[in-house]
Amino acid sequence: MFEIGFPELLVIVFVGLLVIGPEKLPQIIKALTRSFRAIRSYLNETKSEIEKSVGMDEIRQDLHNEKIMESEKGTQVPKEPQQEGKE
Repeated sequence: MFEIGFPELLVIVFVGLLVIGPEKLPQIIKALTRSFRAIRSYLNETKSEIEKSVGMDEIRQDLHNEKIMESEKGTQVPKEPQQEGKE
């Protein structure tokens, strides 16, 4: 999600140690982790409720059926060979 690499993580931990101190850092990390999990859970629930109210399942099914019909249409209809007319 944030695309944080190992060097960035080391900088964050180092700054955290300097600002917060080694005694409180584990407690704050746990609290932040819980907060991020709660926010992610809330956002996922909200997203699923919105999708249900809009009817996303039906829209996805219609799009899937449309794609199938288009692919069948392309394979079932043979192309007529072009005839060259002599004049």
